[in-house]
Amino acid sequence: MAKSKNSYVTAGLALRRLRREKGLTLEDLAERAEISVSYLSHIERGTRQAPLNMLERLSEILGMNLYEVLSTSPSVTTAKEAPSTYDAKIKNLLKTMTEKEKKSLHGLLKQMHHKDA
Repeated sequence: MAKSKNSYVTAGLALRRLRREKGLTLEDLAERAEISVSYLSHIERGTRQAPLNMLERLSEILGMNLYEVLSTSPSVTTAKEAPSTYDAKIKNLLKTMTEKEKKSLHGLLKQMHHKDA
């Protein structure tokens, strides 16, 4: 059975979270894995479907095996973590916004997110 696109997104998000927890930049991890920063960024965003051996190599560089990375992914650990205090605040603000305002906010958030990548 082939991996779904969602599996790659989950793996990428887990790798990004772990990389950040370890205090590594995209450049640090890409250099250690001998891949381009652009390719690593695509893997973390789930926009490129990296081969299993690449996901394993990235996991090992981060000090874990792929199973451990996937089992600690945000979708699995969400139940253990307290929601951010900003979650409710943002939801309440969204309820009062027009579609046009939401569209503008979405564009702004996308720009901010890409700066972090």
